[in-house]
Amino acid sequence: MALIETSDGYTLWYDAVGPWDAAGIVFPVRHRGEFAALGTALAETYRVVRYKPRRVVGEVEDEPGAGGTWQGPDFTEYPTQMEVADLHAVADAAGLDGFVLAGYSGMAALAGFLAPLSDRTRGLLVGGFPLLADFDYWLGFEEGARAALVQAGLPDKAGDHHMGHLMFRQWAARDARDDRAALAALPGPKILWHGSQDCEPECRAFDPAGGTAIGRHNHADEPELRDLGFEVIEVAGHDHIGALAQIDVVLPQLAEALAGSKW
Repeated sequence: MALIETSDGYTLWYDAVGPWDAAGIVFPVRHRGEFAALGTALAETYRVVRYKPRRVVGEVEDEPGAGGTWQGPDFTEYPTQMEVADLHAVADAAGLDGFVLAGYSGMAALAGFLAPLSDRTRGLLVGGFPLLADFDYWLGFEEGARAALVQAGLPDKAGDHHMGHLMFRQWAARDARDDRAALAALPGPKILWHGSQDCEPECRAFDPAGGTAIGRHNHADEPELRDLGFEVIEVAGHDHIGALAQIDVVLPQLAEALAGSKW
């Protein structure tokens, strides 16, 4: 585990494992343990980097030694250039040029948002998120969560959704960027996985996020995703939690898809 100081003096935490000369996979994370098991398993073959981007500062307690003067709640527009510069700085520190951006659930959203903006992103490895969904819906989801926490008398927790709100608001402006063309142009692995029961009534994440119907969204979008060059993996019988937590089930499928991609 290591720290890196960005050009504007902010200190980012990251962790890099796996061979220095291997192809790279970069996971943005919300805390040090997120994607650790999956990352460790993938690091037998790939250079795997996990880092905590400024996007999530405030959602989880600060990492020891990390941080700076940056204040997310002060932003009124999503700081895309800053986030891409931070991603590249971490990749440089870990010895990567090009890389596959990876994530699951909320961090899959961040990876999907950043991928078309980074000229060093070669592919995507994302799960538990409907990459082609209508982002007006996701903007409403973030804003609804924020409003509910304000009404519940929890303004600090409501503030945790501020950056997500800004990101989805920008993403919803479809006339500002053509994600589909950018995704189709990615030259490396493009993999999306989801549990068949993700956010269905029996899903353990159904109460807070049942309306998202992630599994159904991805199943419906599968033909278009395949047209864009994605391999879509449906983890049968697993919900939002299981499709990440069941490493023994998920890893072989992800590893086979990665190995079969031009990289």
